[in-house]
Amino acid sequence: MGIDNDRRHAATDGSPDGSGWTSSRPPAPVLIAALLVAAGALVPIGLLVLVLTEFEGGNLVPALLLALLGVAVCASIGYGLWRGWRGSRIVAIVLGGLLLLSGLNSIGSSDFGLLPMAYGALLVLLLLVPSSARAWFRPS
Repeated sequence: MGIDNDRRHAATDGSPDGSGWTSSRPPAPVLIAALLVAAGALVPIGLLVLVLTEFEGGNLVPALLLALLGVAVCASIGYGLWRGWRGSRIVAIVLGGLLLLSGLNSIGSSDFGLLPMAYGALLVLLLLVPSSARAWFRPS
């Protein structure tokens, strides 16, 4: 059994006896990151509710489709993190970095910049720093 497989077994509470069984449950940092990304789906839903309450008449189909797209992207990334897909990890890290930069850019002009900055930094740190999170995304 290779070193990478040993790390994956250790990160996923797998059997160290070499039986090849690994748990399908992600380590805690990945679980928290997946839940954070899934909770990010509330943002497009909130924007849709805002548009529906403030928008009088006209065509609401674009707003509905945009909200559904945002929910689908967040759900897809969260599910991919849960399953250990490296592509989802890369997309989540890039989006977290963009949120961090966006928050840094708007921190002087408004108080709202702190929330996306903290969200992005937490997401990036959860996926990059813990060894169990890094091992979860290695090929087995």
